[in-house]
Amino acid sequence: MDLRTSAHTGRKTVLVILCLLVLMLCAQYDKALSEEMTAEDSAVVLMYHRFGEERLPSTNIRLDQFEAHLEELKQQKYNIVPLSVIVDAFRSGTKLPPRTLAITIDDAYLSIYTEAWPRLREAGFPFTIFVATEPVDLELKGYMTWDQIREMEKDPLVSIGHHGHSHTHLLRISPEDARRDLEIASERYRRELGYVPNILAYPYGEYDKNIRKIAREMGFRAAFGQHSSAANSNYDRYALPRFAFNEKYAGIGRFRLIANARALPVKDILPQEPLITSPNPPLVGFTVEPSVTGLAAMSCFPSHLGKAARLERIGGNRVEIRFDKPFPPGRSRINCTMPGPDGRWYWFGMPFFVPGGTEPGA
Repeated sequence: MDLRTSAHTGRKTVLVILCLLVLMLCAQYDKALSEEMTAEDSAVVLMYHRFGEERLPSTNIRLDQFEAHLEELKQQKYNIVPLSVIVDAFRSGTKLPPRTLAITIDDAYLSIYTEAWPRLREAGFPFTIFVATEPVDLELKGYMTWDQIREMEKDPLVSIGHHGHSHTHLLRISPEDARRDLEIASERYRRELGYVPNILAYPYGEYDKNIRKIAREMGFRAAFGQHSSAANSNYDRYALPRFAFNEKYAGIGRFRLIANARALPVKDILPQEPLITSPNPPLVGFTVEPSVTGLAAMSCFPSHLGKAARLERIGGNRVEIRFDKPFPPGRSRINCTMPGPDGRWYWFGMPFFVPGGTEPGA
C-alpha cells in the first residue's frame, strides 16, 4: 500500500468515526427531547400498613396480593423513586417521567420488617416507613423495635418518615396538643435515629387548616394524607394524597389503574377546608386546566352515596359536584376520574372529615 492509499484509508476511517459520533449524539438528543416532551407534573404515592396479617383485613394486604403488585411494578414503564424525589419535584416544579411512583408504609408493624422489607429489597424498590414513636417505645406486640428500625434505616432503599408520637386523631385534640404530639415524636426520632424526618404523614390521614399550619411552621417539607388521588405540584404540599391498600381493595386490576393514574390539573378547589361542620354537604367544585379535554366523561363518586353524583359544568372547565345527602360523621371522600391520554386515567380525590366519627382504620 503506497502513502496516498494509506492517507485515503485514514481519512475514510476518520469520517466513519465522525459520522458514528454524530449519530450517537443525535440519538442522545432525540432521547433527551423525547423524555422532556413526555415528562409530566404528576406522581402516584402508594400506601400500605400490614403484610400477611390476615386477622386484620382492614389494614392488611395478603402476601400474594403484595407480590402481584411488585411484579407489576417491575415493568420498565414504571419509575419507582424515593418519596423525597417526588417532594423535591413538586417543590421545584420539575416534571417527572410518566408513571412515577413512591411506596410508603405506615405505623412500623413487625410484618414490615419480616415480610415487606425482604420483598422490596429483592425488587430493588425504595420505600418510606412512617413511624409513630409511642407504640415502638412501649414495645407493643406486633410492632418493630428501635433496633429493627435502625437496621432497616441503614438500607439505602429505606427512608423513615414522621408519623407523630401517639398516633392519635389530631382533629380530636387541640392544636396545641397536636403540636406537642408531633414535637414529642421529633424528640424521640432525634434520640433514636440522630435526626428528625422532614416528611410527615398525618395519622388516619386527618388534617385541617390548623394542622397544616403546624406542619409548615415545624419545618416539614411536605405532609401526606391518605385520600385516593394522584398528585402534582399545584396541590397543597401539606395535604398530598396517597392511595391506600387493604385486602378488599388490593386486586391487581385496581392496582394497575392506580399505578397508571395521572394527576388531574385543577385549581380553585372548594371547599378549601376538609373539616366539615356547616353546611353539610358543602359546596364542592374545582376548575380544570383548559388543556384537559373530554370533561363530559368525568364521574365523581362521594364515598357515602354508593353512586356517582350529578355534575354541573360552568364556563366549560369549571366542575361542580351536586348531591344532597350529608357526609356522615368520620372520614369521607370524593373520587373523580376520567379517561386520559395513552389509555391512562386522570384521578382527583378530596377528603372530608366530619366530627364525631368512630370508624376504625389506620
